[in-house]
Amino acid sequence: MMMTDDLLATLEKLDQQLVRLIADRREMVGQIPGGLTTDQELEIMSLWTDEAVERELPEDAMEKMGKMLNQICRKRGE
Repeated sequence: MMMTDDLLATLEKLDQQLVRLIADRREMVGQIPGGLTTDQELEIMSLWTDEAVERELPEDAMEKMGKMLNQICRKRGE
């Protein structure tokens, strides 16, 4: 079993990866002329909730995270 320090170090690396992925996604959305459409954002939300259910994550919290992610990426395109 991993020691607490090892677990914390691994969590830190995962968090850094998450932030990099969000920044990469924001940059990619910014390259789409006009950004994502409302329909595309709704489709993404569906993906988030479907994945949440499949991975036994709280669906409502994941939906909120997906909405925040869309908001972050939308601001880049403005």
